[in-house]
Amino acid sequence: MDIKYLKGVGEKRAEAFAKIGVTKIEDFLAFVPRAYVRKVSIQQARKMPGENVVVFGKVTFVKHPARPTHPVTIELDDSTDLIEIPIFGASEFRAKQFRLDEHYIFYGKVGEAYKGYNVRLDYRDHIKINPSDENDRDFLKYPILPVYELSGELKATWVKPLTLTRIVFNAFRHLHKDDPAPAGEKLTEKILEGYSLPSRSEAVLRLNFPMEIEQVERYRKRLAFEELFYLQLLLALKRRNLKEETKGISFGTDIRKLTSDFVKALNFELTQAQKKVINEIYSDMKSDKVMNRLLQGDVGSGKTIVSVFGMLIALQSGYQSALMCPTEILAEQHFTTISDFINRFNAAAGKDYKVTLLIGGQKKKLRTEILNDIKSGKTNIIVGTHALIQENVDFANLGFVIIDEQHKFGVMQRAKLKDKGFNPDVMVMTATPIPRTLALAYYGDLDTSVIDELPANRRPVRTYLKKDTARGEVWSFVKDNLRKGRQAFIIYPIIDESEKLDLKSAEINFRNHKENIFKDYNVGMVHGRMLWYEIEDTMKDFKDGKIDVLVSTTVIEVGLDIPNATVMVIEEAQRFGLSQLHQLRGRVGRGAEQSHCILVAKYIDEVSKKRLETLCESTDGFKISEVDMEIRGPGEFFGTRQSGILSFAVTDLIKDSDVLLQARKIAFEIINDDPQLRKKENAVIRNVLLSEHKDSIYLMNIA
Repeated sequence: MDIKYLKGVGEKRAEAFAKIGVTKIEDFLAFVPRAYVRKVSIQQARKMPGENVVVFGKVTFVKHPARPTHPVTIELDDSTDLIEIPIFGASEFRAKQFRLDEHYIFYGKVGEAYKGYNVRLDYRDHIKINPSDENDRDFLKYPILPVYELSGELKATWVKPLTLTRIVFNAFRHLHKDDPAPAGEKLTEKILEGYSLPSRSEAVLRLNFPMEIEQVERYRKRLAFEELFYLQLLLALKRRNLKEETKGISFGTDIRKLTSDFVKALNFELTQAQKKVINEIYSDMKSDKVMNRLLQGDVGSGKTIVSVFGMLIALQSGYQSALMCPTEILAEQHFTTISDFINRFNAAAGKDYKVTLLIGGQKKKLRTEILNDIKSGKTNIIVGTHALIQENVDFANLGFVIIDEQHKFGVMQRAKLKDKGFNPDVMVMTATPIPRTLALAYYGDLDTSVIDELPANRRPVRTYLKKDTARGEVWSFVKDNLRKGRQAFIIYPIIDESEKLDLKSAEINFRNHKENIFKDYNVGMVHGRMLWYEIEDTMKDFKDGKIDVLVSTTVIEVGLDIPNATVMVIEEAQRFGLSQLHQLRGRVGRGAEQSHCILVAKYIDEVSKKRLETLCESTDGFKISEVDMEIRGPGEFFGTRQSGILSFAVTDLIKDSDVLLQARKIAFEIINDDPQLRKKENAVIRNVLLSEHKDSIYLMNIA
């Protein structure tokens, strides 16, 4: 049925609904309330000051305003008591809108007494009710009403909260008349019975129109299970495809000789965690199954050198390795680190492996030479940015792909690099520790390795929270460290001064630091609007000790290694995400000296205080990530969703970790037992996948 024929919609509103993707009546089944409001008697409302409620009654008095700016005041009677409802705006129209002895539902907040009344309602919306109309009588049966998100398109056609609620109710009522289970079923009878789950139609109905508020969570979790089940089913299919059906490269190498030469080239002792992960990588690479591994490691834990071991396994089997980074500064850092190590390895092993950097902005002659070396196989390890996935980049024999800070790349970008080889082994790395539930949701198809141990010579960074007024004390502390020959970072949230946001800017404060506060020292600056070679030159000067204080934005968030930098000051710290602050803090504490991170904040509310105190109390990235997700929510954890499939209507990954584990267990069991979903009992699952998840299956297969 076209929704324009649904009671309360019509032609204009149907056009507005179409703009938000609602074109047929069945589309209302996908609506999810953002809140609920209780329908109470006026007598009950007396005891609920400050709460949003719905009251139903008869208009007994309409008071016209003395002036146009004054409200029209409605007196409502529900036989338990009277309530006064002042309504501001369009007073002449409002005065004619309400008629004595007619019935209405009003929605608003119970307000404080005034003008002799001891209870009133701060008006938000109303709808007229006809007690003799069967549809309206059914609507009145529900003690709890849903409140939905209102788009601008709907607001433009005078759709307000209660109006939308009744439209959704009319849709549900119409659908249930034709079909007792209009939402269909997406889970098998075995799952429903085995886990005592209500039907999908019951869950959809009661999530939208519950008889008791306590019901809501049960039905939300039922629908969350369904969302997570299909997500995990897709991950299980991808994992099986890679593990069982796609033939990968079996890297054959003399692992004893390689390990011996690798250890000789090291200038430090590997941690036990690094050794464990190296064994996991070797186990993957020697099999003919395609490696698909996530490497998590806190800042400074030594992920890069572990990834180099995997590169060497590929190299000794005659394959090239590629490392893709999200920024040129990080690519440059990795290139330098890997080149230094490979030079030592070549000397120890008698090899002649070559490392190349491929980034944007390189001169044409150099770029042509690099591309030729990649295509001919003269270069063995290629470190780069998005430049690696351009069409004119051809590899001779790409066998091992590493993607650093991979959540900053899109699905298609990751896929393009993998397609440069023939089923290469893939490892994705992140220095942002990921909460377990989020890792299972984003990366449930991957094997996971964790480096949860810092090198022995690393001291935990001491972190302090300081008020804006203590800045003089902070600069004195920085100068004390500079006098000892150390270096410092000063981080600002924005580049230019902003009138709308009262934030410190890097450029304005750079001049102040250079000309006043640190005038006896060399002060440099980097930010995201600078050209890559300008950033590179400044960072090189900082690393070489030519710059004492580096003023920066978050462009230095990951990958930078300056062992002599022992102090970091982060201005307007409350403006940064907790995991981002932890990443920034990881730029100090890279050497043997005690390092310090000072968080400076001007305005701190309770939430900001909790976040910043967590950082002061802990250097455990995984603990910090859990708190960060709890406060900001999973959707904001990475700043942007790049998985290509992670889109939830009802799931809350913080509350639903148990549901996720349950859904994952069932999904993987089904795919292990029936990979093609050909069994009769799994027909409903197969049909849902083919009809609703084709795009996700495509994205999964390529990424």
